[in-house]
Amino acid sequence: MTATPTMMLSTKFAPPRISSHCVPREHLLERLQEAGHSRLFLVTGGAGFGKTTLLAQWRQALLKEGAAVVWLTLSADDNSLEAFHANLVGSLRQAGVLDDTEVYPASVLDEGAQLIPALLINQLTRIGDELYLIVDDFHLATDARIARLIQALLDSAPHNLHLVLSTRQAPELQLGRCRARGDLCELDCAELTFDFRESHAFLRANLDPAINVDAAHALHEQTNGWPIGLQLLSISLKANPRRRLPSTSGSAELGAYLVEDVLADLPVELLEFLQKLSILRRINVEVAEFVTGAADAEDMLRGIEARNLFLLPVDVPGEHHWFRLHPMFVEFLTLRLDRTAVDQRVLHRRAAEWFEAAGLVSEAMSHALLTCDFDYVVELLGRVPPPLNNITQLNQFMHWLERVPQDSLLNHPDLFLLGIWACVLTLRIEKAQAWVTALGRTEHGQRWSVQLDLIRAALALQRDDPEESLSLLTPLASTALENAFLEQVRYSVYVNGLASAGRYTEARRFGHSTLARAVRQSQDEMAFIAMTSSIMVSLYEGNMLEAERTGARLLLEAEMVHGRRSVSACSLAAQVAPVFYELGRLDDAREALANRLDVLRLSAPQYMINLARCHGRLQWLQEGPRQALAYFKQKEEDFRTLGYERGVAHMLAEQIRIALAGGDWRFAETLQVNLDDLRRDQCQPGPHQAEVAVLGVWSTARVAMARRQPEMALRVLDEADHLAADYSRGLWRVQTEVLRALALAQSLREEESRECLRAALAMGYRLGLQRTFIDEGEPLRGLLARLGTSGDTELDGYLAGLSGESAEAQVQLATESAAVSRVDSLLTKREREILGLLEQSMSNKRIALTLNLSLQTVKWNLRNIFSKLEVSSRYDAILAARKQDRG
Repeated sequence: MTATPTMMLSTKFAPPRISSHCVPREHLLERLQEAGHSRLFLVTGGAGFGKTTLLAQWRQALLKEGAAVVWLTLSADDNSLEAFHANLVGSLRQAGVLDDTEVYPASVLDEGAQLIPALLINQLTRIGDELYLIVDDFHLATDARIARLIQALLDSAPHNLHLVLSTRQAPELQLGRCRARGDLCELDCAELTFDFRESHAFLRANLDPAINVDAAHALHEQTNGWPIGLQLLSISLKANPRRRLPSTSGSAELGAYLVEDVLADLPVELLEFLQKLSILRRINVEVAEFVTGAADAEDMLRGIEARNLFLLPVDVPGEHHWFRLHPMFVEFLTLRLDRTAVDQRVLHRRAAEWFEAAGLVSEAMSHALLTCDFDYVVELLGRVPPPLNNITQLNQFMHWLERVPQDSLLNHPDLFLLGIWACVLTLRIEKAQAWVTALGRTEHGQRWSVQLDLIRAALALQRDDPEESLSLLTPLASTALENAFLEQVRYSVYVNGLASAGRYTEARRFGHSTLARAVRQSQDEMAFIAMTSSIMVSLYEGNMLEAERTGARLLLEAEMVHGRRSVSACSLAAQVAPVFYELGRLDDAREALANRLDVLRLSAPQYMINLARCHGRLQWLQEGPRQALAYFKQKEEDFRTLGYERGVAHMLAEQIRIALAGGDWRFAETLQVNLDDLRRDQCQPGPHQAEVAVLGVWSTARVAMARRQPEMALRVLDEADHLAADYSRGLWRVQTEVLRALALAQSLREEESRECLRAALAMGYRLGLQRTFIDEGEPLRGLLARLGTSGDTELDGYLAGLSGESAEAQVQLATESAAVSRVDSLLTKREREILGLLEQSMSNKRIALTLNLSLQTVKWNLRNIFSKLEVSSRYDAILAARKQDRG
């Protein structure tokens, strides 16, 4: 008689129904299809990684191709050879592979697993079609005899039999021969996770068809592409639609799922070990043993890895083999740890000690702060202070320092002074001022009086008050300071103040003096930031050619030494991007700003103004006036919030230009009222007040010409002339002359208009100005076209470039690029270069070497390419680009 029980669940012999909202795992299905000849398919992954869904999708594809597919889902009751054999035979019969008349004597089970495969194979050899035997949840087959049965089938099966096992942990099978013959296809957790494209598709189908890319990215990152995690988050968000990104730690759905499907058969000691590990962002054997006190930590980690308990490898250089737990699993374990009597402060103290000894300061500090022992925190900060020559690291240092009460810091004055400098360099202006006052009241105030004055000067410049800054620094201008860092700060603040006052000769003289040697001969971040002041000298003069020569070189050096998103590189980019824009190098300007806007969101006032003007104008050219107007309006509000009136004035002036370009002079007049009010509020004379006045004059002249009142425009422009002369601002003079030429032409005073325009062109040529002329649009282009030659070959060539075909091509390309559907309109020049090297199968490192970029820059550009082309892999990007070009 057969050993099959009289009653079996038919649901074991069919996969679960595939939901209509299920995401097709196209690239995994392609992998399986391409390996269709393999004798064994092994799909290994933890709970909720979509193993069953993937195999159900593949089953449908196989059936469509005419293959015979047998499905068997195991349960905890199937952990004996007898039960497994019965269900295996039942599944084969259900699929029509075996006849009901065929019996298997009970003796075959009594003799073990020796005869079963032989009997099965004899029956299966009669099947001519390709036969796929899918066994789901194979990890539940714990009887060693079952593994031997499968091994025998694997070793002796006919060529048309393919075994497909899905399991949470690697089965006890001998796979070496299969691998050597190429008869094994393996998929693991890393491949089963959703890529972003799949996560986005899942969220559109299960949460919100209109979900935006940023929200989808946030959810994808929170779940690490774990399919069941996305599903549980979708359920939580649907139940609480006002919660943008819910924490999963208190999720009842997640807790129930993990308790029932993951932790049910976990040994108590292993669960306690995991809960203690949940305090660590990354794990290796040594830190796990030190923190948990478990002498068998290595064996436990091996067990966790074997069970696929969300232990993910971390690819970092060094002697240790690092792992991390899945973030959603960490939240769940942390919640369970909170309910125990374990003193987490002790665990964090151990972690801090281990990471400090290992030289991993960031992790050491993170854990030290969680001990709530501020004396220990201050001691640790004193032992591992951040170098002031690396500004990028100071933000993290300040996050730590701000957690410590001020009284504790005052007991360590050296650390407190370091904290003040960190506040200055990370633009925490109010805190820096408060801490300077507090330190000045102590006995150390006199000892550090020079440093405190230097700090006050830097803070004045950050408040957009260069006059106060200069008054504080002038007594220190010829004094040798005690270290290179202080010299670099003085250079940055002093040269910037001199440049804003139009004292360019003094600024350059100081830059060439021995006191500036610490800037010229250093590659510290502070030295690069100090050199932005040298670029500011050229920018205030309006000399774009000199600014480009200096700035482009420094930007490249800062990127190579400190990284693309370092504070020094971003600060230089904020100065260099407007230079590229003015020179007509629009792609270079976009590239300079790309992936840096967040770093520069809060920076020195001049950087933020330059950044906003350049980015907004690029947006106007590429996306249109509506988007640019919205951007400038938002930046106006941001500058108002910060109290930077000069920034507000620039944003109003940009909005007025856009409104007038669209013919909306009434809206422009409304904005002009706000700009005039701002001018009247500027009580004290000074360079920044003059800048606001000039912006107001230009905008008044533009509005007057839009109202066909050129005489009024001519009257107000005289004030801008005087201010440009007072502060030696070359660009102010050129822009004023351009507007005067337009007003004179509107007054039909053609000869005077031509004289003004020739004067503007002569100055513009010397300074390297282009967009100042081109951005005036058709009215000025018409004047340029009618101007005629001057007899000066170089100047006439410059004029031809502005008024001829090249200028028109630039304008047309910029204004119509949004309508072009080719890849050239989607990607920047740098992105197109990288895409071209992708097609040559170059690695990221080779691309970085070829283009002289950092690896981080290449990776960032690749993410941009994938986003713009809506793909998730290098191969897909190449295909998408080719399709765009054919389209």
